[in-house]
Amino acid sequence: MSIGEQINSLRKRNSLSQDDFANMFHVSRQTISNWENGKSYPDLEMIIKISNYFKISVDELLKNDTKNDTKIVEKIDDEKRKKRKYFILLIVICVIGSALILILYNKYQESIAVNFSMKKHETYKSTEIKELSLNVANGYFSVPKNEKLDVQVHGVTDDGKLHLTIMNQDNNIYYRLDGQELNDLQTLYFEKGSYIIQIVADDFTEDIISIEYNIDISN
Repeated sequence: MSIGEQINSLRKRNSLSQDDFANMFHVSRQTISNWENGKSYPDLEMIIKISNYFKISVDELLKNDTKNDTKIVEKIDDEKRKKRKYFILLIVICVIGSALILILYNKYQESIAVNFSMKKHETYKSTEIKELSLNVANGYFSVPKNEKLDVQVHGVTDDGKLHLTIMNQDNNIYYRLDGQELNDLQTLYFEKGSYIIQIVADDFTEDIISIEYNIDISN
């Protein structure tokens, strides 16, 4: 039984006219007639649509079609091979694209400069220094990757002491410096993450104190 005869049988089993069948698959009635009379046969895409709609296998639809089944099966195999190639190509493109994005991201991260600075010179009056300690300043900076950074500190007060602390986001102390005058320059290792610099003053006895600080952190 040819594929045309299979379509004819399938159509009649489902009580469909050629017009009904044609409307279902968006082709003309003449096209259905040509299929059933063996003047032409549906292409691969249409065969798959018919088999899916009526829930029969493509093999069953092509059963005993000695004239056309070989050609159609070859087309199906070719289509499968093409889809497989496209799928493999898509995977390769995705892998290469992801690798390139990762490389570019790492290059970008490496190129990010850490250049943090905070400085100020301010006088505090008795109304502002009633507490035993004074939170002078807080600063924040981020380190994009594990690396060594140069830390330069200058701070001075005319009364009491200054306490400078650098902590990470888990409140682990990376650096601390105390005294009435702070001066330091050294290279410290920082892990990737966010950091806070805190400056606190205490032990002051005067009603007016002056505090100056200048801090630079860079790679």
